[in-house]
This record gives sequence, C-alpha cells and structure tokens, in this order.
Amino acid sequence: MTRRKRLKRSVMMLAWRITNPPNRLLAGIAPWWVLIETVGRRSGKLRRTSLARGPFDGDTTWLISVHGRHASWVTNIDDSPTVRLRVKQRWRTGTASVVRYEPAIIRRFNRYARSGPAMVGIDPALIRVDLTP
Repeated sequence: MTRRKRLKRSVMMLAWRITNPPNRLLAGIAPWWVLIETVGRRSGKLRRTSLARGPFDGDTTWLISVHGRHASWVTNIDDSPTVRLRVKQRWRTGTASVVRYEPAIIRRFNRYARSGPAMVGIDPALIRVDLTP
C-alpha cells in the first residue's frame, strides 16, 4: 500500500470511529443500512459493523468492504465465516465469503452503496452472504 493510500485510510478510519457508533443504532432499521455481526478473530467477542445494504437474490445478499481485506470485519469473516445480519429489524444467520470484485454486481447496488468505493475505496472487496432460510 502506498503512503498516500495509508494516509487516506487513516483519515477515513478516524472519521468512521466518530460516525459509526450512532450509525449502528440505525443500521438494520434504516432501509439503506445493514448491521453485520462477526466473531473477533483474536478476542472471540461479537463485533457489529454497520454497512450499506446491497442487493438481495433470494437468500443471498452482497456487501462491499471499502477497505477490502484490510477491514477488521473481513478478516474476522476469513477466520470464522458464520455471521448474523440485521435487515429490516430482523436478525438472520448466514455464511459469508469474500469473492472477486465484479462490476456487474456492483452496478446493482444503490447509489449510496456504490459511492463508498468510488470516494474512499482503497482496495474494495465484494462479500457474499448466504443466509439460512
């Protein structure tokens, strides 16, 4: 990662540390956000992260990680792929995996979700979550 990308990531991490706590309260209730719950890879504690909601295909949904595999919640998924996702005030269990970044899938996201990788995307990744019915 270049020096410029590291600086950009540090600035965005600071901004997200300030804005994410209030956003977590709305995630899963507001229609454009979801809340993903992962298990910390070192601590074993439950970690909740608010994200922009992606498209649903039946029991499959897609999420974007703006920081790619560098994001803590993505490294947690690599270690333990079982997740819970809060959508429309309801928790659902599923299995998440990091897949290749597909522009065709990204085009299906709403404008708000697509703006993240365009504005601050350092190494964006696409996450597929297969929810249990």
